[in-house]
Amino acid sequence: MPIFTKPRLLWALLPFIAACSFSPTEGIMRERVVNAGGVDITVAGPQGFCIDERLVDEARVGAFIFLSDCAANPGEGPSIARVPISAVLTASISNNGLPGSEANMSAALAQLQSFLETPFGQLTLSKSRNPETLNVLSITRTETAVFAFIQDATSTTRTGESPRFWRAFTEVNGRLAALSATGYNAADPDQARIKRILEAFVAAMHAAN
Repeated sequence: MPIFTKPRLLWALLPFIAACSFSPTEGIMRERVVNAGGVDITVAGPQGFCIDERLVDEARVGAFIFLSDCAANPGEGPSIARVPISAVLTASISNNGLPGSEANMSAALAQLQSFLETPFGQLTLSKSRNPETLNVLSITRTETAVFAFIQDATSTTRTGESPRFWRAFTEVNGRLAALSATGYNAADPDQARIKRILEAFVAAMHAAN
């Protein structure tokens, strides 16, 4: 019997279906605790990435956080303004966990991968929500996460982001987290550096929680 049904999984992924843009600002932090469904989750990026407090959105459906490159300013703390941006990261934390994970995390991740490989599931991977511009290049699974490499031909921002980006789905502290990493080097078809950043993002989230 399947661990979860399509409606349950779609409900878990609904907070993650969003188009995003980013503007670097001052006033940031390296970690931020958010509340998702009554559970505190620490959002922490990989080394060199920080969170802007003013771009944290905690809502009834979960929490949404932007991260970007940061640099330490002596006496003033970290800042992302005037730092060349190499990538923008996002974290969406659901109020619920990954369906079926309480019984068997490996099987739950396998079911999630299978769902994301369907046309219906792939809509949750798009920034534009337009299936005509979406091309899912690969979906892979590790012991802790499902990774998806995506190309979305719809222009969602005007900041020079690559149309190819990476997403990861993982569970932290009983809550499903959708993480994304988008770079600015369109010349790299595999976005290999961005994938490494996302893998480090997943590891940082687990280490912080």
